[in-house]
Amino acid sequence: MRWGKALKPQQTPVFTFIWIGMLILATLIALSGIEPLSLINFSIIFGMVVMPFTYYPILRVSGDPAILGEHANGRLYDIVGWIFFVLIVIAAVAAIPLAVITNGGKP
Repeated sequence: MRWGKALKPQQTPVFTFIWIGMLILATLIALSGIEPLSLINFSIIFGMVVMPFTYYPILRVSGDPAILGEHANGRLYDIVGWIFFVLIVIAAVAAIPLAVITNGGKP
């Protein structure tokens, strides 16, 4: 499928539709009166909640010699990776309760 802003809109209907849709969505968000910093806070919180689901597959593949061969992580890097994974899970579990307790980080 061809896409890009260098092509005419008739040549890339899906790209054009998505681009216009995102522009409309951004305009609606701007007109809704939502504070931009509140929107950023919510996106960071929910990004933190899903982070373990993106980190875990990478961690598993990075230590698998069947997939990466000689480029697979060694034992030390696996241990460090799992330590970071535990920290990420703790932060993900704490993200929503901390947001509620702190009223979204507002004083």
